[in-house]
Formats: sequence, structure tokens, C-alpha cells
Amino acid sequence: MTLTSAPPLEALTHRVGHVSTLTVDSARSERLLGIDIWYPASTDSGTVTEYELIPGVRFTSASAHENSPISPDSHPLIVWSHGRTGTRHNYSLLCEALASRGYIVLSPDHPGDGLFDWFLGNNVDDPTNERQRQGDLRLCIDAALGHHTPLTDWLAGSVDAQRVFVGGHSYGGLSALATTSYLHEHTPDERVRATVAAQGYTRTMSEEFFASLARPTLLLVGQADTTTPPSTDADPAWNILQSRTDTVAQQSRRIDMAHTPHQGCSDFVLYNELAPKVEGIPEAVLGYLGTIAEDIPAEWFSTWRQGLQQHAHHIDEFLKSV
Repeated sequence: MTLTSAPPLEALTHRVGHVSTLTVDSARSERLLGIDIWYPASTDSGTVTEYELIPGVRFTSASAHENSPISPDSHPLIVWSHGRTGTRHNYSLLCEALASRGYIVLSPDHPGDGLFDWFLGNNVDDPTNERQRQGDLRLCIDAALGHHTPLTDWLAGSVDAQRVFVGGHSYGGLSALATTSYLHEHTPDERVRATVAAQGYTRTMSEEFFASLARPTLLLVGQADTTTPPSTDADPAWNILQSRTDTVAQQSRRIDMAHTPHQGCSDFVLYNELAPKVEGIPEAVLGYLGTIAEDIPAEWFSTWRQGLQQHAHHIDEFLKSV
């Protein structure tokens, strides 16, 4: 069964291509990562992309086409990190919008912290998760810059190595920030120009963590977020950042978004719209989506597409400024 996600969030500046792939990190016990890639395409020559809602039920992309040729010249890169219990394609509408604006977007799964890891009890502890996520993000950057297969040949010459960014949602926002700070044995990745944390989960990090951020950061803050409320996550992080007097603090931004819930940058409201159309959908799936919907204000259900478009706009505007 195939459903549709309806129109793109905004008028397309570039055509959008999409590829899904698997890559192995031989330096980390053959760790296997699934990666989705969205990019500006020169034509719509491929079939329309489809994403999986649940096994056996898919929905068509708003704008992406499979394996379309990438647009010539080099493009800025965004590596996007999913939240806890998420998957690499939970942000398809946002990633498509960013690709339409000219970015190559790589979104990896984080094995040990994905949806089915938690359903099956295979999730890892936080210190392990943080280390693994940092390795995953570094691997994606390596691959995009030509240091790892299978992405090396396909992306060769297409990535602007001077404009590499890392972003993420919730726990993925923390992962993005950690690429330019100190976490366990990891040191800042000098290739990362700036980071983005959308409804970021940051309350567990020390003052030293934020004081040591080596690159400008964008905090997208949901004023209706009850999972990572501003008072426990964005406010402490921003206060520390703004106590600094260096260029990083001056270039960093915080944007507060009215009525925006914790899932403000994800596809979950779309999932709630599509799921009731699926005959025989498991009650466990409806229950899971219903739990998420309970934390979403009524205003967001009628304005979520505009809200997602605003996420793409703010990310693009910030990254062009640094």
C-alpha cells in the first residue's frame, strides 16, 4: 500500500534527488549504518521516492526522485542526526526542503538508539550511545569528503569541504553540538563549520561542554516543547553560550518558535495523518503515534507544514551567515 505526503513544504529552488545506501565502518567492529541522502538534482529522471511508514506500507515523497543525477558544482553538506528512538528518514520533508535549497543532506541511522532497538530492548546505555553517535557522524563526513566507500565515487567533487555542517533533533541535536565540543575521548571535528540543534536535548551536559563549543550554533527552540522544555534545555545552554565574548557566541543564534512541539522538525504529524488510512494497521503503531500526538498542541496540527518550512528557512539562513 502506498500513500502520499502531498505537496512539498515550499516551492522548489532545485530539483531533489534521493539515494539510500549502507556503509560499514571497519574501524568500529564492522558497524553497519543505513544512510539516506537528499541532494539538489539536475533532472527528475528517477522514480518518485517512497518512504516506509510501517513494514508493507509506504508513502511517496513530496519532491524527491530516486537516483537522479546530482546537480553540477559543489554543494554545502549537512549531516543530520535523528533523535532518540528515531530513524534516518523521520525528517524526510525537512531534508527534502534543505536539498531543494542547495544542500547535500546525509542522515544516518544510529544503531543502538533507533526505534526498533528500543522496541526490542537492544538499546545501548548513554555513554556508549554518545560515543557511537560521534563515530557515525564522523564516518558520514569522511564518506562525503571521499575517504570511505560506497559514497566516495558518487559524491566525488560534489561537496564543498569548506561548508560542512552537522545538525540534529532532540538527542541528535546534542550529538551535533558534541562534534564541536569535548565529549569523552572525542575532540572537536575541525571540518565542521557550524551546528544546528532543533528542540535539542542538552540538559545532561556540563557548563564546560557549552563553554568549549568551537563553532557557531543555532538553537531552534519549541515554545510548546514538553519533552525538552526551554527551561531545562535551551535556556541553560544559551545562557552559557551568551556569557562568552568570542566570535562563536556572537555568531550563534537562538530562535524561539511559537506553538512548536518537540516533534516540530519531524514527519510525525504526517504519520498521524496517514496512519488512520491504513487498513489493519497494528494497534501498537497507533498507540505509539498517539502517545506522540498527546504532546502536540492543537494549533500545530493545522500549521505544521508552515512550521516545518520555517525550520528549513531558519537553518538555511543561519548556515549562509557563518
